[in-house]
Amino acid sequence: MWQTPVLAADPPSQIIEDRWTFKVTPYMWMAAMGGKTAAGDSFDMPFYKVLDNLSFALMTSIAAEKGRFGIYSDLIYMNLQGSDSATGNIVGNPVTLNLDATIQGFITTNALGYRVIDTQSTKISGYGGFRYLWMSVDLDFSLGAFNASANSQGSVIDGVVGLRGETKLSDRWSLAYLGDIGTGQSDVTCQAFGGVGYAFENFDLFAGYRAMRWNFDNEAKLDDLYTHGPIVGARFRF
Repeated sequence: MWQTPVLAADPPSQIIEDRWTFKVTPYMWMAAMGGKTAAGDSFDMPFYKVLDNLSFALMTSIAAEKGRFGIYSDLIYMNLQGSDSATGNIVGNPVTLNLDATIQGFITTNALGYRVIDTQSTKISGYGGFRYLWMSVDLDFSLGAFNASANSQGSVIDGVVGLRGETKLSDRWSLAYLGDIGTGQSDVTCQAFGGVGYAFENFDLFAGYRAMRWNFDNEAKLDDLYTHGPIVGARFRF
């Protein structure tokens, strides 16, 4: 997702092309989630609500490059757990409604790339690969003496093509950008990212904005799913 700015201290490009370079990027995506069900109902969960219910999250990307060729992998895993309760009356008797929800999601994008523009200031690669989305929702609820549970899970895999690049602003500052689109088991999926980075000797810090979206077919329980928000992280170069 993020490419290394070219620093003045870097060795000549012909030397770099003779070996593999690796970049590992742990990051935090402060993403809101939302979408629309097949019945036409919309839902939206801003980031502060996601953070309140977040039990565990893993977000990282890995890149391996040699010359103009690259291998890219990005993965996101989130586990949201929350509960809520309300009190009401049924035939004059007070009852309590309790709801416990667990939402798990896994997104990974994996691709092969080739650098089509390679100058001192700008490097842009085209890439092609696939995106996999898996989600699981577990609900447990009780109303007085009545208890019930529900579970739903599903996955889609789509082929994607896109461009990723970086433009050097100075020896240390750079702009990075990425965009792709694809289809397969979903009608369409797309992604966009833009950000600014600052390079140190062996690692970079960056901040930007990222958005991902899926439109599903008529048989899916969800018609539309999106997630978007600011992103910050650090990339380590080897």
